[in-house]
Amino acid sequence: MARLAIAPVRQLMGEAGAKLVSKEAVLKVVEYLESEIDALTKSASSFCKHAGRKKIMIGDINLAIQHK
Repeated sequence: MARLAIAPVRQLMGEAGAKLVSKEAVLKVVEYLESEIDALTKSASSFCKHAGRKKIMIGDINLAIQHK
C-alpha cells in the first residue's frame, strides 16, 4: 500500500506535462519514489552514523545523493 499521498504525485505529473495519467501509472511512480526515499535515507543514515550523530542533516542527504 502506498505511503505517499497519490494526489500530490498526480499533480506533479500534470505540472510536468502529463495531460491524463492512469491510477496504475501514478501508483507505480509512488512505488518508485518510496523505494528511492528508502534507499536515500538508508544511505544518509550511514553517513550520519559515521559522523557520530543521530540526526540526519542536509549534508548527509547531499552525500547520499552524490553517491547514488
